[in-house]
Amino acid sequence: MNVSNPLGKAPINTLFFKYYIPALTGILSSTLHQLINGVILGQQVGKEGLAAVGLYGPVTIVFIALTLPIMTGGGILIGKNSGATQYDKVQQTFEFGTTLALVAGSCVAILTPFLTTTIATFLTGAENTVLLKNTSHYIFWQLLAMPFFFLRMIWSNFISNDNAPQISRNASLLAVTLNIVLDLFFIVVLHMGVEGASIATAISMVAAVVYQYTYIWKQKGHFSFHGFRFTLQLTEWRELLHLGTPSFASEISFSSGLLLISHYIVPYGPLAVSAFGLVNYISFLFIRLFTAAMIASLPILSFNIGARLPHRVLETFRFSFFFTITLGIVIVALGWILPDFLIDIFSSNSTIPFKKIASQAIALYFLLFFAAGPNYILSAYLQSIGKSIISTLINVLKGFVFIALFILLLPEHFGMGLEGVWLSRSLAEILTLLLVGLYTLWNKESYYTEKSILVKS
Repeated sequence: MNVSNPLGKAPINTLFFKYYIPALTGILSSTLHQLINGVILGQQVGKEGLAAVGLYGPVTIVFIALTLPIMTGGGILIGKNSGATQYDKVQQTFEFGTTLALVAGSCVAILTPFLTTTIATFLTGAENTVLLKNTSHYIFWQLLAMPFFFLRMIWSNFISNDNAPQISRNASLLAVTLNIVLDLFFIVVLHMGVEGASIATAISMVAAVVYQYTYIWKQKGHFSFHGFRFTLQLTEWRELLHLGTPSFASEISFSSGLLLISHYIVPYGPLAVSAFGLVNYISFLFIRLFTAAMIASLPILSFNIGARLPHRVLETFRFSFFFTITLGIVIVALGWILPDFLIDIFSSNSTIPFKKIASQAIALYFLLFFAAGPNYILSAYLQSIGKSIISTLINVLKGFVFIALFILLLPEHFGMGLEGVWLSRSLAEILTLLLVGLYTLWNKESYYTEKSILVKS
């Protein structure tokens, strides 16, 4: 047992915000970069340039989804084994994750010349040659930098779970700042367009990895490069995949659910489609507040599981759960009270018909925040204590299954039309929380007792 580490003895609320602030800072800095990058490209290149970056988004989600089992599962193992003072296993997990990131990333980089045109043509079609060219330029440099993309994601989570969240935050801030500066240089000064934007992003990823590498090299944590060996063997590989599967399912289900909503909104006309784009974008900004809460809770949960301190695990879960409930209520109230204000911030030249649709969308779509945060925390808690099946179920139900159910029933069978589409995701989140929450409470002995936690520690 290791209780000398602050994760094993400091007040839970203090620890939570120690991790929450860096996580939120990193996430919001990335969001700021996306906004500025979009403005620069939109002004200097035009809609084809901005569209090229947007079209690459789903490809990014696929690569993120592929890294999540290693990133999340490995991060939990590092926190858990640090708590149990099994530092040899911490080092082994680090070596395995790093090797896998380099092997997978290098394979993508080597195949870049062959993959670029194929992916770009699939995303844009062959008719719009300008968009195809811009998209190809953007994809080329992103695929070429894939080893650094994988390393940055995996190392960031490993370092945070090893009690150094500020390092991950600093790496994100460095990458974002450098990316913005290089965007201005390559796009505005050198007029390199979309290719310049892609090169800027690739260089910023390299810089973040170099920063993380320097920290690891100094041996300030429980894993290092001294004595490092490349390996694709891991004693706990089954547990890593078991712990990481819910995160993978979450990303895939989430993407599928949004695509489904987008498809069903199209028949309601261009104003509805534009409103969904705006409301979904705003919701992405707010959802990051809950993502940061989940990221903040995971290192505390996993460490105290490994340290065999189940009362602190339960205390972390309760604090995080009620924090996200409170935050959700505030955001829902904001959506109800000030929808026009939110619309004006991101779309100042909106017409009255558009505002009417968007205001209704915000009021109904924002109901998801009642349950989104608690679902994140419940899933993370269950994932940490080894209940991966039900954690995966949460993500699949709220991300796709219930959305599909409500979107098929509400608009036509219940005559709700567009309102039913807006409600589909909100009700999916709420119903998932109610069903899984009631089920786990009914079986409290298996999910919320110190004994049930120690079984997996």
